[in-house]
Amino acid sequence: MALTEPTAAGLPVATTIEVVEGPGRDPLAWLDSSPAGVERWFWEIPDDDSSWVGIGSVSTASVAGPDRFSDAAEVAADMLDGLVVDAPDEAPLPRLAAGFAFETGGGEKSWRELGGGRLVLPALQVLRQHGRTWVTSIGDQTVPIPHKKTSAADYADGADASRWATDEERSMYRHLVATALKAIAGGEITKAVPCRSIRVDRSPDLPRLLATLRETFPACATFCVDTGRTVFAGATPERLAAVHNGHLDTAALAGSAPRHADTTIDDALGQGLMTSPKEQNEHAVVVDAVVDSLECLHLTPLLPNGPALLRLHGIQHLHTPISCELPDGVGILDVVGALHPTPAVSGAPIRRAIELRGLHEHLDRGWFAGPVGWLDADGNGEFRVALRSALIDDLGTTLFAGAGVVAGSDPERELLETEVKLGAMLGPVLATSGVPEGMDR
Repeated sequence: MALTEPTAAGLPVATTIEVVEGPGRDPLAWLDSSPAGVERWFWEIPDDDSSWVGIGSVSTASVAGPDRFSDAAEVAADMLDGLVVDAPDEAPLPRLAAGFAFETGGGEKSWRELGGGRLVLPALQVLRQHGRTWVTSIGDQTVPIPHKKTSAADYADGADASRWATDEERSMYRHLVATALKAIAGGEITKAVPCRSIRVDRSPDLPRLLATLRETFPACATFCVDTGRTVFAGATPERLAAVHNGHLDTAALAGSAPRHADTTIDDALGQGLMTSPKEQNEHAVVVDAVVDSLECLHLTPLLPNGPALLRLHGIQHLHTPISCELPDGVGILDVVGALHPTPAVSGAPIRRAIELRGLHEHLDRGWFAGPVGWLDADGNGEFRVALRSALIDDLGTTLFAGAGVVAGSDPERELLETEVKLGAMLGPVLATSGVPEGMDR
């Protein structure tokens, strides 16, 4: 497919056509057939019938520091305002891909390339929504339409993450939870979210991993950020902010329990979440913080009287949807900056919880638990908290998870919760690395 030339004014032209048949209707097929070493972003929520890939880059920007979200909003406006769009009336607008680290300055070592925040205008964009697929090209290249179907999903049940951690590592996490409980008992904080990681000497095939994640977790956002050297991927259930036609949807997600194949036991686990004072308290802290952050933007959030269960593959959560209308002058990156980090990933009060995390956790979170998503020139977009995620390199994969700790938490139970969360991502990683669960440590 030939990409268009710039206009006489020198502005880049974004040309959009519809693909009506063949493997090219699946955005993942474009990622699968893309050349090695180019930047690639992927985003799919199967339950929303929405899938998007961005390949290559027309422009890229990095942001860091305490003003990174407002800086990103200015950069995004400049990138999108400079586009001339040549597309059918019903076609979607081009998108910017964007992601941010948990900390303002970003991470170290393997995380360094991603920085504190990254915005990319992909040269090729493929979006499938409502049963139609649109291809947008920006620049002066030629990109072939894929003729091969994407890799099939592999069967991936939850793997036993404890096999990939030493007794010392597991004991250290129990100690981290116990330290958090002491801080809570002493009145320093009301909630902590200690996190941990495991390292496996397996590198999954990326298209197969994404195909497996979207098949296994259809209610989650399967995402991938691939700079050509660094790959960060996952399937996250936690929506931070979604904007459509000026309407904002966000949510509080906190409080977790495993799933069970026996429906009676599964229902009992869910009912335990709904009735547990500890889980309800953990969830309420997040709800209150989200509402307060939105009200600081002079928004009027609407929410139900209490949480419901969000049941996913392998795990279930307490979930409270929150929505409001956005006035002119408040954009999605303003909301993301106000909400991040929520107590669901940082603890509360946020400032002291982060200070204690820096003293005790000793984990480079990088982009884990940071906002990842997309936005367009009409102000629409969606960002999710990058949970159930992994950093992938040629030598192996590092997986991350955390658990909320409040008064009444038990170190052993919180350790097991992190292993359920790690196992959700570990299963697909092992399956798409050609290593069955029974062959791990």
